Amino acid sequence: MSKHTPGPWHAKGPDDFWDFNILHGGDSLAVAAVVSNMRPLDEITANARLVAAAPELLAALQDCVAVMEQDLAGLRVIQPELNQARAALAAARGDL
Repeated sequence: MSKHTPGPWHAKGPDDFWDFNILHGGDSLAVAAVVSNMRPLDEITANARLVAAAPELLAALQDCVAVMEQDLAGLRVIQPELNQARAALAAARGDL
Protein backbone atom coordinates (compact mmCIF):
# COMPACT_ATOMS: atom_id res chain seq x y z
CA MET A 1 0.00 0.00 0.00
CA SER A 2 1.32 3.47 -0.82
CA LYS A 3 1.85 6.10 1.79
CA HIS A 4 -0.20 9.27 1.93
CA THR A 5 1.06 12.56 0.53
CA PRO A 6 3.22 14.08 3.26
CA GLY A 7 2.10 17.22 5.06
CA PRO A 8 1.75 19.98 5.64
CA TRP A 9 -1.56 20.31 3.88
CA HIS A 10 -3.68 23.45 3.77
CA ALA A 11 -7.21 24.25 2.70
CA LYS A 12 -7.78 26.81 -0.05
CA GLY A 13 -11.19 28.04 -1.06
CA PRO A 14 -13.99 28.32 -1.53
CA ASP A 15 -13.73 28.69 -5.29
CA ASP A 16 -16.01 28.34 -8.29
CA PHE A 17 -15.34 24.67 -9.04
CA TRP A 18 -14.65 22.85 -5.77
CA ASP A 19 -15.64 24.31 -2.47
CA PHE A 20 -12.20 23.69 -0.96
CA ASN A 21 -9.03 22.12 -2.30
CA ILE A 22 -6.67 20.47 0.16
CA LEU A 23 -3.20 21.36 -1.09
CA HIS A 24 0.21 19.87 -0.36
CA GLY A 25 2.74 22.30 1.06
CA GLY A 26 4.02 25.04 -1.15
CA ASP A 27 3.59 22.98 -4.31
CA SER A 28 -0.15 23.72 -4.48
CA LEU A 29 -0.80 20.17 -5.64
CA ALA A 30 -4.33 19.10 -4.76
CA VAL A 31 -4.54 15.96 -2.62
CA ALA A 32 -8.28 16.19 -1.89
CA ALA A 33 -11.34 18.34 -2.39
CA VAL A 34 -14.13 19.12 0.04
CA VAL A 35 -17.47 19.78 -1.63
CA SER A 36 -20.54 21.25 -0.03
CA ASN A 37 -23.21 18.67 -0.90
CA MET A 38 -25.58 21.49 0.01
CA ARG A 39 -24.06 21.92 3.48
CA PRO A 40 -23.59 25.37 5.07
CA LEU A 41 -20.34 27.21 4.28
CA ASP A 42 -19.19 27.21 7.92
CA GLU A 43 -19.58 23.41 8.05
CA ILE A 44 -17.64 22.75 4.84
CA THR A 45 -14.97 25.20 6.01
CA ALA A 46 -14.62 23.19 9.24
CA ASN A 47 -14.52 19.94 7.23
CA ALA A 48 -11.77 21.35 5.00
CA ARG A 49 -9.71 22.38 8.05
CA LEU A 50 -10.13 18.89 9.53
CA VAL A 51 -9.02 17.16 6.32
CA ALA A 52 -6.07 19.54 5.93
CA ALA A 53 -4.95 18.70 9.49
CA ALA A 54 -4.93 14.94 8.78
CA PRO A 55 -1.13 14.51 8.47
CA GLU A 56 -0.52 16.37 11.75
CA LEU A 57 -3.32 14.47 13.49
CA LEU A 58 -1.85 11.16 12.31
CA ALA A 59 1.62 12.09 13.56
CA ALA A 60 0.26 13.26 16.92
CA LEU A 61 -1.74 10.08 17.41
CA GLN A 62 1.27 7.92 16.52
CA ASP A 63 3.33 9.82 19.12
CA CYS A 64 0.60 9.40 21.75
CA VAL A 65 0.39 5.65 21.14
CA ALA A 66 4.17 5.33 21.42
CA VAL A 67 4.13 7.15 24.78
CA MET A 68 1.19 5.11 26.07
CA GLU A 69 2.87 1.85 25.07
CA GLN A 70 5.97 2.84 27.05
CA ASP A 71 3.93 3.65 30.16
CA LEU A 72 3.56 0.03 31.26
CA ALA A 73 2.57 0.92 34.84
CA GLY A 74 -0.45 2.94 33.69
CA LEU A 75 -1.32 0.74 30.72
CA ARG A 76 -4.21 -1.00 32.46
CA VAL A 77 -5.82 2.37 33.15
CA ILE A 78 -5.50 3.64 29.58
CA GLN A 79 -6.02 0.33 27.75
CA PRO A 80 -9.42 1.29 26.24
CA GLU A 81 -8.02 4.59 24.98
CA LEU A 82 -4.91 2.89 23.64
CA ASN A 83 -7.04 0.33 21.79
CA GLN A 84 -9.15 3.14 20.32
CA ALA A 85 -6.03 5.01 19.20
CA ARG A 86 -4.58 1.85 17.64
CA ALA A 87 -7.83 1.27 15.74
CA ALA A 88 -7.85 4.86 14.46
CA LEU A 89 -4.24 4.51 13.30
CA ALA A 90 -5.01 1.23 11.55
CA ALA A 91 -7.90 2.87 9.73
CA ALA A 92 -5.80 5.89 8.74
CA ARG A 93 -2.98 3.68 7.42
CA GLY A 94 -5.32 1.23 5.72
CA ASP A 95 -4.16 -1.65 7.94
CA LEU A 96 -7.68 -3.02 8.47
